[in-house]
Amino acid sequence: MDRPQFSLERVMNEQEAERLLSFARSLTLAPKSCLWHAGESPDLLVRVEQGLLRAKVVLADGREYIKEFYWEGDEFIDFHHQLSGEPARYSVEALEPCRLQLFSLSSLRTLSCWPDWYHHLLAVQLRIKEEKELLLLTESPQARYQHFLQSFPALNARVPDHQIAAYLGISPISLSRIRKRLKDLNQG
Repeated sequence: MDRPQFSLERVMNEQEAERLLSFARSLTLAPKSCLWHAGESPDLLVRVEQGLLRAKVVLADGREYIKEFYWEGDEFIDFHHQLSGEPARYSVEALEPCRLQLFSLSSLRTLSCWPDWYHHLLAVQLRIKEEKELLLLTESPQARYQHFLQSFPALNARVPDHQIAAYLGISPISLSRIRKRLKDLNQG
């Protein structure tokens, strides 16, 4: 799935671009480090310059589900927190060494380009969520895995199997069986 970055050059003059850069804060995260935890109130726009992160939900019984992966070029905010004022319902954790740019949303709101940028972020997020929702509601686990491979081929090598399974809403054992079945089909 196409996850385009917002083109600031279209809507921003030089003076506003300098203001934006003054808002940026660089952060490096080591693998397994959290950008934020469930229960916190992140007031950030995050731009991933390098690395891979996951948004994860951990249930009381210890089961983990992955809401989303974020990688180079992605921009994201916690929309639920921003729209409801409630704390984050998920944590964001680095899977690889990450280099991020963080922007305070209260600072970004002072830019004339922010409404267009925010609209773009909402549109990209809505497309991603609509597609994932339909996959989870209408497709078999095997079809969801095949869609994952087709849509995110580079992630298959970067993400451990149990996390791919958690993203697809299946058990690691089911994913292993699906992979074996697909391998047998391709050899036969």
